[in-house]
Amino acid sequence: MTDPQLADHFTRFLGPGTRAEQLARGVELWRHERPEFVSFTTRGLSDLDVAALKPQELVCSVQQGQDGAAAHLVKTMFEMILETDRGPVVTQLIPGQAPILERTNIYGLLASSHPYLDDAFNAVTDDAGTILVQIVTLLPLTAAEVQRGEQAGLDALIDTLEENDPPLLDVTRP
Repeated sequence: MTDPQLADHFTRFLGPGTRAEQLARGVELWRHERPEFVSFTTRGLSDLDVAALKPQELVCSVQQGQDGAAAHLVKTMFEMILETDRGPVVTQLIPGQAPILERTNIYGLLASSHPYLDDAFNAVTDDAGTILVQIVTLLPLTAAEVQRGEQAGLDALIDTLEENDPPLLDVTRP
């Protein structure tokens, strides 16, 4: 993936970005900000030889002031990808056995499309429309949401999220 094309894509949808941290294997963690939310993304994951349907980059968006949570979730998923050499599929429930964010009710993630951006955000394409990079959004899920997904399946979880419209970008939600 050409870095300028990915950078332009993230800036267009997520707002201006700044490099936050250097991760393993040449991958960088970036912070982007819009008035509505803050996002952390990977840059360079799509260049690694990882089993996935398409080369991937990760993003997690949260409310203003919850930067640490988004950065932690992206880095944790990135480390899981490196350990298994396998990227998540969209849509995939990634449950935890305990809170994955201290002092919160966040027990898992949903690898998904971004709930608040146009579908065009979910992939970087070439001029012919071929997907060059899939953008995988990590949505923090509460214990009850994870349980719903595990017991009733992904479709039921997504239906519940759409019906209840919880503040998905707030990692402090009950």
